[in-house]
Amino acid sequence: LTEQGFLQCAYHGWAFDDSGACKAIPQLPAGGSLASACTRAATAVVSQGILWLHPAPRGTAPLPEVPRVPEMDDDRYKWSPAVRDLPIDYSLLVENILDPDHGLFAHQLPAFDLYSASPDAPQRVTVRAVEDEAEDEAAAFAIESRVAAWAKLTRRQAESAGSTAVRTAYAAASADTPQLEASSTFRPPAVIVSCRRDGAGASSFLTCFFLSPTGVGRTRFMAAGVG
Repeated sequence: LTEQGFLQCAYHGWAFDDSGACKAIPQLPAGGSLASACTRAATAVVSQGILWLHPAPRGTAPLPEVPRVPEMDDDRYKWSPAVRDLPIDYSLLVENILDPDHGLFAHQLPAFDLYSASPDAPQRVTVRAVEDEAEDEAAAFAIESRVAAWAKLTRRQAESAGSTAVRTAYAAASADTPQLEASSTFRPPAVIVSCRRDGAGASSFLTCFFLSPTGVGRTRFMAAGVG
């Protein structure tokens, strides 16, 4: 944004007001006309630090509500954002985030095992409607997976190796730790939230992802650790 409140293109420096009218072209000779230089204005909303654009013409109502993560509005939680532009297709990135089994090997992080499934701890996947207060009806949906948040593959590997110490450690941890559920919720097309929740639905830490395609095979990856 410029000092005048205009939206300036980072590529050539053209600036536009909130109606879409062009207000500045640095390359334009003195006395040149800006009348023919304009663009279509879209409705924009800043929500939880992210700028959302809706392709509907300005003034269109009601518009769908922007997805929000309730914990990010809670003063008891702090969150820190990260942004990266990745040379990865949007659909592949969604699949990657929602796939816990790759984490043990690609990232070498045992915590991913808490989100994996096994015959004795099956993953439950549900599709539920999301109420939109603007329209007072179910205008969107979310896909949610839930599974018992305890180690499966790493525990099986340890038991197969005959490690008595590891089996004892897992048993003690299971006895002392309240049962949590590991969940991942995908709110198409852009928001994924992964966390472990207790029986009351509370979580002490959430990992939130906001994905935006920026071209063929390219995605802007925005994330926030909330805790």
